[in-house]
Amino acid sequence: PISSPQWVLERNPYFYAVDSAGNQLPYIDKVQMTLSENPDVINLRAIAGEYDYQERFIDLAKLPVLLENAAKSHLKVHLDPGFNGGDSVIFINQTFKGDPEIARLLANVEFRRALSMGIDRDQLNETFWLGLGTTGAPIPDKIIPESPGEAYRTKWATLDLKQANAILDRIGLAKRDRDGMRLRADGQKLRLEMTIAQTLSPTWPQQAEMIAQHWKKIGIETDIKVLERSLAMLRVAQDQDQMIIWSNNGTESFYLYSRYALPVDVQVGIGGKAVAQWFASDGAIGTKPDDPLLIEAYRLLKQAAGQDEAERTKTAQEIWKLVVEQQWSIGLVGLSPAFMGVRVVSDRLENVPERTCISQHCRTPWGAHPEQWFFKEK
Repeated sequence: PISSPQWVLERNPYFYAVDSAGNQLPYIDKVQMTLSENPDVINLRAIAGEYDYQERFIDLAKLPVLLENAAKSHLKVHLDPGFNGGDSVIFINQTFKGDPEIARLLANVEFRRALSMGIDRDQLNETFWLGLGTTGAPIPDKIIPESPGEAYRTKWATLDLKQANAILDRIGLAKRDRDGMRLRADGQKLRLEMTIAQTLSPTWPQQAEMIAQHWKKIGIETDIKVLERSLAMLRVAQDQDQMIIWSNNGTESFYLYSRYALPVDVQVGIGGKAVAQWFASDGAIGTKPDDPLLIEAYRLLKQAAGQDEAERTKTAQEIWKLVVEQQWSIGLVGLSPAFMGVRVVSDRLENVPERTCISQHCRTPWGAHPEQWFFKEK
C-alpha cells in the first residue's frame, strides 16, 4: 500500500505490492515520469503504447488511430463522458479595460449573442469531437437537477448568420471596409483577440482558428493568441484578456465549483477578475459590475447558502438561465469524453474501472482509485 506517493517517489524509486503479512511480492516496476510540453508528443507516445495510464491531454480526434494501434501497442481505450455542458467555452471578460471600444462591445449582451450565433458548432463537433459531443449552451446535462432544461441548450447557440448580422448592424457596426469587415465607431477595423492556453485540451488552438473563420462571415476579424498556460493565466488575472477558451468542467456540481459558471474566483479570474474580487469581498475591493443581471446572479448565489436543497436547486436553475440569456460565457460543445475523458491504459494494468468520474472534484486519475490497480506479471 502506498500511503504517501510523495515519500515513495523521493525515497524509493519502485512501486511494489505486499501480501497480507507485509511481505513484498516479486513483481517490481520502476516509476518513470515523462515531461512533454507539446500535446502532440503526448498523443504520439500514447498511440505508441508508452504509457501505463494517461487520461489528460489525450485528443478525442485521435480515437480512430488509438483504436487501430491498440493491439499492437498493448493498450486499452476507455471513454468517460462528462456531464458539464462545455468541454470548450468562450469566456467573455466582463472587466476588460485595454481598449474602451472593445470593452463597450463585450459588455453589450446583443454583441455577445451575435458572436454566439455566428459559430458553426456542428462543424466544430464533427471536426474535433468526431460528432460525439453535444452542441450548445454550457448548461449541465439534463439529468443534473440544477439544469435549467433543454430549451436553454440551443438558446442563442444555433448558427444564424442572418440574425447575427442584423444584430451587429443594429448596434452600430453596420459600416464595413472593402473586404466586408466591420468598422468600429472610430473608423478602425474591428478586431477581437481570443486567448488560448496551451494546456488541457490539445485542440483549443485549432478550435479557435475555426471560430475565427466563422466570425469572418459576420464581418469580424479575430486574432488568436496561443500562450503557455502560466502566461495566459497571468493575463487573465490582470484582466488583459478579451476572451479565453476554457472548459466549464466541474459546474455540473454547481455549488461545489461555480467559478466557471460565474466570475467568482479571484485566483482564476476567468470571466472578469475585478468583478470576482468585488463579489468575494462584498464590494470592499474590485469593480462593481455594470450589468445589473450579473449583480442579480451574484445575489442568487449568495442567497442559496441559506436555502434547503429544493430551493437551492431552483436557484441554480435561475442562475443558469441568466448565464445563457446574457451569454457571459459562450458554449461550444460538451457532454463528451473530449475533456480529460479519453483514457489510454496499458493492457498489463488490471482493476482499472471501465468508466470513471472526470468531474473537477474527482481529480483524475484519483476517481479511478489507482491505489487498487495492479500489474499482471510479465
